[in-house]
Amino acid sequence: MPVPPGMPESWDDHHVSPATREQRKITAARRAIDVALQTRFLWISPEKREAIATCEDLEVLQQWLIRILTVDTVEELFAEPG
Repeated sequence: MPVPPGMPESWDDHHVSPATREQRKITAARRAIDVALQTRFLWISPEKREAIATCEDLEVLQQWLIRILTVDTVEELFAEPG
């Protein structure tokens, strides 16, 4: 069944495998991180962009997204908390 016009893609999520759903969440988290980093810091090194683009761990991506709100530099975002 196609998604009705104007409805978000998630409308049809019940027809998608759990793996596809997880990959969509990872992609959305990466996009959110990218937008948040560009908004806060304006520039992100290619190495940091690569770290985000290749991360497959949704929990790590979510932690980074939350930490963007409190770090003062991009480097702090990727540092191990402790």
